[in-house]
Amino acid sequence: MKLGQIFAAATMMACALAARADTFTLRMGSGHTTGLTYVAVYDDFFAKEVAARVKAQTGHTVRFIKAWGGSVAKVDGTIEAVQKGTLDIGLSPIGFEQSRAGLLNYSAYVPFTSPDPMLQHKVATRMLKEVPALQESMKPYNSYVLGSMVSEAYGISSRFDWNTAAELKGKRIALAGTNAPLFLPLGAVPVTLGIGEHYQAMQNGLADGSLFYMSGMEAFKLKEVAKFFNKTGFGSLSTLVAFMNMDTRRKLPPQVVAIIDQVAGEASTRVAEISKRRDQEVEARLKAEGIKINTLPEAERRHWAGLLKDLPGRAAKELDGKGYPATEVLKTYIRFLDEAGYEFPTDYPL
Repeated sequence: MKLGQIFAAATMMACALAARADTFTLRMGSGHTTGLTYVAVYDDFFAKEVAARVKAQTGHTVRFIKAWGGSVAKVDGTIEAVQKGTLDIGLSPIGFEQSRAGLLNYSAYVPFTSPDPMLQHKVATRMLKEVPALQESMKPYNSYVLGSMVSEAYGISSRFDWNTAAELKGKRIALAGTNAPLFLPLGAVPVTLGIGEHYQAMQNGLADGSLFYMSGMEAFKLKEVAKFFNKTGFGSLSTLVAFMNMDTRRKLPPQVVAIIDQVAGEASTRVAEISKRRDQEVEARLKAEGIKINTLPEAERRHWAGLLKDLPGRAAKELDGKGYPATEVLKTYIRFLDEAGYEFPTDYPL
């Protein structure tokens, strides 16, 4: 074949590929803002990488319409938005979605887990890969789990100085509803609020403290109303989930879906890496600004965990009664953490 013929054939092939190339617009949103790591990673890394790889590998174009900060769906309505197709991809803090994502919320039922986001990410990735029931549990909501992402380590921002569990008696703690059982045995008062409402709640006295990450002191300006932070040892949780509408997945070319899944996996790893680094960097800055940071003593941690030792079993039994294999899922989670080298401060009978 002559050079001119080769060039002509290549041109024809390129034109044919261009003719078949399509543009896909995906609506992506969350009740949280980009001030939180998992949303920031999807806003930047995920969106850019999916668009670039799809263009390079398939010739197609993917555009994202971003709806962060609850502009389309609040923190407790993201899964419903994905289910109905209002969002193609939704990022959810599933502590606010207990009725729909109860089984996926497994890490929230086992108190005082590992504070290391990278270790928690390793276990969460293994759970999603090796426990099919987690993915199956979202099919009734027309949702596919793109990725389970981990949080930074949970602790308590507060208006008062404390470092024993007994000192929380009578104190009002703003939190996601799923976390309320952590405080009831102490006589503390859970106040269910989204993180965006914690500042005002502490400012006006509705709450004395806020259960969240240390970075919330900066991202949500909690350091202006709370001058103390306690590293309770509750740990990093795999309670941040990216869902994708299953109808959208079926409409997209398989190559595009494969790229989305690949980048979602990488995004989960990136969230864990950033979260671990962020914990360390924020602590240093807060200390420099005069915020007092306490670490709950190990004896107090064991005592508090002992008060909660029946919590995983009760949560599992409730979900078992709804037809989910929750007891086996929690046993698997605890076993995976043990195999990863983490030891809980108490035994949780299941």
